[in-house]
Amino acid sequence: MVRLRFEGHRSAAGPLTAGQRNTAKWLLNVPHAPAAVLDHAFDVPPGTTLGDVAECFQVLLCRHEGLRSTYLLGEPGEQRVLAVGSLPMLVHSTDARDSASSASASSSDSADAAGAVDAGRLVALCRAEPFDVAAEPPVRFAVAVRDGLVVAAVVVCSHIAVDFQALAVLDAEFAEMIRDPAARVPGEPRPQPLDRAALEDRPARRRRMDAALRHWERARPAAPAHPYAKPRTGPGKGSGAYGMSSPAAAAALEHVAARTGASRPAIVLAAFSALLSRRTGDATCTFVTLSANRFESELLRYVGTQAQATFLTVEVGSSGFDALVGRCFGAVLQAGLHGTYDVYRQHEQSVRIKTDRGIAPSFEPLFNSIVMDTPGHGPLTDVATAAPTETQWVDMPPTDILLRFDLGRVDGSLIARLWSGDTGRVGPAEAKSLLLALERLIVTAAAADLDHAGIVAALALPPIERPPGWLHVDHCWVDLAEVQRLLDDALAPAVCRVFASVDGTPLVAYIAGGPDTPQEAHARCLIALPGRHAAMTPRHYVLCGQSPAEPDDPAAWRAGQVLSEGSGRPTNLALTPA
Repeated sequence: MVRLRFEGHRSAAGPLTAGQRNTAKWLLNVPHAPAAVLDHAFDVPPGTTLGDVAECFQVLLCRHEGLRSTYLLGEPGEQRVLAVGSLPMLVHSTDARDSASSASASSSDSADAAGAVDAGRLVALCRAEPFDVAAEPPVRFAVAVRDGLVVAAVVVCSHIAVDFQALAVLDAEFAEMIRDPAARVPGEPRPQPLDRAALEDRPARRRRMDAALRHWERARPAAPAHPYAKPRTGPGKGSGAYGMSSPAAAAALEHVAARTGASRPAIVLAAFSALLSRRTGDATCTFVTLSANRFESELLRYVGTQAQATFLTVEVGSSGFDALVGRCFGAVLQAGLHGTYDVYRQHEQSVRIKTDRGIAPSFEPLFNSIVMDTPGHGPLTDVATAAPTETQWVDMPPTDILLRFDLGRVDGSLIARLWSGDTGRVGPAEAKSLLLALERLIVTAAAADLDHAGIVAALALPPIERPPGWLHVDHCWVDLAEVQRLLDDALAPAVCRVFASVDGTPLVAYIAGGPDTPQEAHARCLIALPGRHAAMTPRHYVLCGQSPAEPDDPAAWRAGQVLSEGSGRPTNLALTPA
């Protein structure tokens, strides 16, 4: 163990930034979420000494206050910067034979593979104990040493201190310092989270954050609860993901970027939007994504957590591919303008809208990119000579979103993951087919722009087939049978029947022997709704004295005694088809 000593110019405390408040909220709700802790392995050149790495890590601690702060989560929360102190750096001695053996087991005996094995062990050691973010800076450094030299170096942090873009900043600064000892100085002041929180408290910034909430209020009522809602195809209910590594798609992205001038993540987003539109039949794709919120130049070197969810709307229509890429680039900029807001006010707003609409949407991103792209990539790579694509299925922790696309890398190989929260609806075979369709579209678009017919041909996937009983209500696809199961589970032992439409009102539920009011019926249905990817609550509740002899006939229910009826919403909205 080596102590990494740091010294900054101030010891101070202040409120959390909007990004920190957003992260703190979900950390409190889901402390063991997969992304609650982030890790990164640095590139260590041959011949690097322990002293070299320690010096670099110490400078990072001096430069970036977020790495040497403690955090009080909750509302309103607080960050406390430590001016001086030290953090331990774990030093793990490794045996070359063990690393070589592990590397060989993973089909590679290269030095890079051995270093990856060592880095993986370090990450596991650093993740073994949870962070107490209120008592200590939630940052751990570790190195692996062999024959007196460092062969691997990692950092493991709570998401409250960094996001993926912050890790990219740390990586770039470490890479410079490890190769140039003269660069191992704190240098000029960097933007700090405390300064960001003070900026966000200014009237102009508050107005911008209020505008972001209005963006949510406009987008939320028209967004589908689950943008990829589809019929169940099997009994599976678990969560899993297909990962893809495609050198061909990465090479193709270079060609499309050279032709369009767009970033490579925007090109992938265009391909994903075309795929989503083709499968769902929706000309407009509206879904949650993450905004890195680093649109201001001073934030390019910012180390903190900035990411917040925001709504992205992409008009796909019958557009050609290059035009769609341009639309996606604009949509990302537009979404980013509304990517910083008070998450607690947004939560209150969302609860109200969810109650009025009777849906249980997920605010996990449907599309999530951690790639920071830079223009200019040198000579274009030949797509035809790219190495074969690799795919692999892995089980994942549960998630309440039906589908999620993660973009992890575009240099050398396009690394992406399609994550299904319900393998009974989107199983391994479909997840793999979607990834390969995305790859086909990108590779096909490398040679030239594609019109809409060319996009459809390249995807080579049909629209989702929905059998009778599926309805499109309030921008959402729902399965009438699933709504009936929701009623049976939420209102037992009442006798319930839901009908697709009665007198022009969709999803009308008749209930006998259950709740006393439509408001109670609606509240109980909302509680039972999460995790049901093909259901929403009824739009109208009719409470009856008793169930009829023919409960599948709405006229029979109406012929009996009606005790009360209504939407069950607090505002008792007169809901109509959408």
